[in-house]
Amino acid sequence: MPHQITVAVAQQDAVLGDVRENVRRAERALRQAAAEGAALTVLPECYLTGYVTGSREQTLAIAIAPDGPEIQLLVDVCQELGMHAIVGFLERAGTQAFNSVSVLGPAGVIGVYRKQHLPAVGADRFVAASEETEPQIFDTEVGRIGIAICYEIRFPEVMRTLALEGADLIALPTNWPVHSDMLADHFSRVRAAENVVYLVVANRGDSEEGVDFLGASQIVDPFGQVLAKADRGEALLIAEVDLDRAREKTITSLNGELELPLWKDRHPAAYRL
Repeated sequence: MPHQITVAVAQQDAVLGDVRENVRRAERALRQAAAEGAALTVLPECYLTGYVTGSREQTLAIAIAPDGPEIQLLVDVCQELGMHAIVGFLERAGTQAFNSVSVLGPAGVIGVYRKQHLPAVGADRFVAASEETEPQIFDTEVGRIGIAICYEIRFPEVMRTLALEGADLIALPTNWPVHSDMLADHFSRVRAAENVVYLVVANRGDSEEGVDFLGASQIVDPFGQVLAKADRGEALLIAEVDLDRAREKTITSLNGELELPLWKDRHPAAYRL
């Protein structure tokens, strides 16, 4: 498993319900990221389908299967480019829909994560919450990847659990609206630093059905330093990450005189979640 990789975030505009066009744009983003040397590219929440739906019927109508031709097309692109990709979409499963993210690699679909914490906004009003109770970490050729989606950044237990399970990097596809500055400016840095992991945030910077998205996609290192950040509009962020920094949970400073063994110093018996 590599130590250093190049990570990309594709802050891309999307068209509600036009899956074919969104797949085309996602493919373009993957090719641009590959040209910059990226081994992993993260796209926003519900990117392939759009997010701001007005009914359960509309949500189901635009949702796609996790093994459908749209996902397979992106798998084919990943295979061609030697790329790993994380992409959000509304998933159709029988009569239910989920807010889902697929982890894709050159060999196919590595896994699917379904959002567990659902705010009463957008398509989240009409989808089911995941009933999965086991932490989902996806082992890939570019590291151990954890996934959280948008609103889940407000629940510190989510990312702490992923970090305790050995995530090197946590991808956070989002649809943050323009009033979410606190999440972008503060929560993202704190979540990365408190868990000593890379946090890769992929938001949208366009508008959909009257909702203006914030942009502010970013790549944050395990010490809370922002390596790259976007404004609004479209952007492709690129950063080099050293996964060994996320695997070492002891913070050492003053030439080794001060050490903070963060995982060792935990007292789980004293915590109530």
